[in-house]
Amino acid sequence: MNDSSRLTFDRVVRELRRRDFGVLSTVTSECRPQSVGVVDGVSLPGRPFRLYVMTRRRLRKTRNIVENANVSLVVPLTRRLLWFVPPPCIQFQGTAEVLDRDDPGGIETFRSFAMGRRILAMYEEMAQRGETGVCFLGITPDPTLSTYMVGRSLWEVVRRMETGIERVRVS
Repeated sequence: MNDSSRLTFDRVVRELRRRDFGVLSTVTSECRPQSVGVVDGVSLPGRPFRLYVMTRRRLRKTRNIVENANVSLVVPLTRRLLWFVPPPCIQFQGTAEVLDRDDPGGIETFRSFAMGRRILAMYEEMAQRGETGVCFLGITPDPTLSTYMVGRSLWEVVRRMETGIERVRVS
C-alpha cells in the first residue's frame, strides 16, 4: 500500500462509472482461469456497491460461476492521449452470482448508461425470439480494491513505479 495514499473509494467508483468495459476472470471446473471481455455497470448511488454483467446462462463464464463463485475483474482506464502507454487500471477479486434477467439491481444499473440500454434492448429482443437463458451476473468485490496509476501522473510512476500501486477499502 502506498504511504502517501490520496485515492478515495468515491474516486474509484467515479472512474468505474465512466467505463463500461472490463476483463472478467472466472475459474473452470478444471481449476483453470478463463478470462473474457465484458460490458459491466456499477450499481447506482445509494445502493450497495456491486457490478453487473448481462449475459446468458449457457455461456462459459456463467457456467463457471455456478460451479465456483470466485472471480476477478480488471477495468482498464484507457486514455485518449498517450494511448500507447499502458493504461491505469482498477482490479479486484470478489464473488459473483447468477441473477434472473428481471433482477431490479441489474436492470436499473444497465438503464443508467447508454451501452447498458442497448444491451438491455438486444437481450429483450432475443427473449422475444425465444431465448430463455438471459441473466445478470452480480459481482460483489472483496473489501479492498487495487489500482495502478489511478490518480497518479505518469511522471510520478516513471520515477518510482511503486507509487502507482494503491489499495482502497470498499465503503
